[in-house]
Amino acid sequence: MQRQADFTAPALDEIFRAQSIAIVGASPNRGTARNTLVRVVLKHGFPGRVYPVTPSHSEIEGLKAYKSLAELPETPDVALIITPAATVPGIIEECGAKGVRCAIVYSAGFEEVESGKEHARRLAEAARKHGIAVLGANGQGVWSVKAKTMLTFGGAAIALDSIQHAPIAVISQSGALAGAIGNHLQQSGLGCSYIVSVGNETCLDALDALGWIIEQEDVNAVALYVEGLNNAARLLPLAARARERNVQIVMLKAGRSASGQEATASHTGKIASRYGIYLDVLAQAGVIVVESLLEAMAALEVLTVLPPPRVSGDPKGGVSIMGSSGGAGALLADHADEFGVPLAEFSPDTAAKLETFLPEFARKANPVDLTGQIRAFPNLFRDTVAVLSTDPRTEAIVVQFASGGMRDLTENADAFKAAARDGLPVIISFAVNMASPEVRAEFMKEGILLSQDPSTTMRALRWIYDRKRMSASTLAERDETIGKRPAPVSWEDTMSFLEESGVTPAKWKVLRPGDKAAEICADMNWPLVVKVLPSDAEHKTELGLVKLRVQTAEDVDAHAAAFRAKLGKPDAGVLVQEMITDVVEVVLSSLRNTDFGPVLSIGSGGVAIELYRDVTYLALPVTPEQVGAALRKLKLWTLLEGFRGAPRADIDALIKAAVRFGHMILATPDLAEAEINPVMVRPAGKGLAAVDFLGTVSGKPNH
Repeated sequence: MQRQADFTAPALDEIFRAQSIAIVGASPNRGTARNTLVRVVLKHGFPGRVYPVTPSHSEIEGLKAYKSLAELPETPDVALIITPAATVPGIIEECGAKGVRCAIVYSAGFEEVESGKEHARRLAEAARKHGIAVLGANGQGVWSVKAKTMLTFGGAAIALDSIQHAPIAVISQSGALAGAIGNHLQQSGLGCSYIVSVGNETCLDALDALGWIIEQEDVNAVALYVEGLNNAARLLPLAARARERNVQIVMLKAGRSASGQEATASHTGKIASRYGIYLDVLAQAGVIVVESLLEAMAALEVLTVLPPPRVSGDPKGGVSIMGSSGGAGALLADHADEFGVPLAEFSPDTAAKLETFLPEFARKANPVDLTGQIRAFPNLFRDTVAVLSTDPRTEAIVVQFASGGMRDLTENADAFKAAARDGLPVIISFAVNMASPEVRAEFMKEGILLSQDPSTTMRALRWIYDRKRMSASTLAERDETIGKRPAPVSWEDTMSFLEESGVTPAKWKVLRPGDKAAEICADMNWPLVVKVLPSDAEHKTELGLVKLRVQTAEDVDAHAAAFRAKLGKPDAGVLVQEMITDVVEVVLSSLRNTDFGPVLSIGSGGVAIELYRDVTYLALPVTPEQVGAALRKLKLWTLLEGFRGAPRADIDALIKAAVRFGHMILATPDLAEAEINPVMVRPAGKGLAAVDFLGTVSGKPNH
């Protein structure tokens, strides 16, 4: 679904820090959403003025009620609207007449049903006419914890006796999930600062809310639950701003499977881009992607509790592990490898210190196994953590418990807290068991995370390493020196386009009917490739319209005649190119019609792209660093670095060409899709060559 109109994200202070609110549609009937909305506002101590608006009652929950917005003694900061959908556009008009600048629409019956689409259009039209920032429709409103502005009818908010403030925000396209997440954050002892249910996004959407959230001083992590994004390219500059503000974005994206996308469409009217594009572009934007609600909650806890890894500046730096179980230590090492978490190699001084007090049969390398002697030598935990925390290569510490973990935690708590006070990330990892919420809260205040399992421990460390790495990301800027240009039409235009994109075409000639290869190809290096032009056949290889390693002019002529006969095009030109060998084949392509706008894809070239689907996506424009990071995620990277004795490919030239190709795509808006497949990447220092190109303009392939 596209929102009904384009709105500039306003300063939403008047919603989240409202001093006066009108509740239009308020009811005295307990158990109804119209009444619960009033009771939640009052229960959590809203400090401002509350004006119920209803023509049916004179008093609601002890508050004087008014028949209309026009009768209010002042202009409220925000109008909360919970009336039938057909009435809402008219109420937005009344808001405009009263001078109300912000509104939240809780009512259902808009875009999510066919009969409500006209109501949505009229609502957006009225909001645009009067300059009103409207959140909703069909949402559950907002929580603004510090300001005690709980503008929601959700069951979690009415059930909670008190609310705890913490620098965590949540933005959700599902109202029910927004409430559930808020409830979990409160019940777990973490707390939160803001919860935003954006509903149908008729006017304001999730990214508008994000733009306000990341500017708040009481937010350092924000989770988004999304089913699809409108004009998702806005996320990249927002994520860059979040990094500047040291705010980490975490996203749970629904619609990963075909059935999930179908459910998304029926629920919100959105049709999401392919999940793979989301995953890759979110990584490019510095967003941590999670796969479940439990992971989202875990990520928020990790990013709130733990500081970043300590900077060792040493290639042998990483996480130091100590524990009383060799088996659990082995699991931690396995999961470290799985999640790509570096393990420290202890300095010689640290190794020598460990030798002085650890039992003879204890493992003194990383991971350190204290063995079952922790009872016979009661200071093993505290002495070991003191030594590891001073090792210059230690960037974080994991303390792994086995049985008796709670006893060990209690007896050595001061030593663990001392290590954390130096700004070192410390995780206490249990073997399936978990401490009580009260104990977890105690250690959270000290910057120590208590983890239930070795896998979740290493996943937590992966997140803080990701956050550190992503903090250095920069936002790519469009190359304004490349002027707007038409899409290439002829083969000659296409070759010029490739040259300007930094991908030099292999030497080529077009053999026309009546031409003789002996004359036309006289200055070319043999063997040659003979194939039909892309405009005549999109999948040439499958159709048998490509011949490789052609050695003679007579064979070129014969293949050209056979291709024309097979196509049924006696006047078709046939492409002849020099054969390029000893290369790595790569595909460079672009898609324009995605949630993120134009994206670049890079992957294994030739037929391998369809066979292995080894491809990654980047929203345009891109930086060289982003292209390099994307390439390293692919199986292709192994080939580029030189596999089984092959020379290292010209990776620098490939990265440079990918960046330039992206700029060319942005400068050619008529080019809906473009593919260079394959790009032949020669050995390092020898550059690239292109041997094929397919472009699509308005649904029609061009060459």
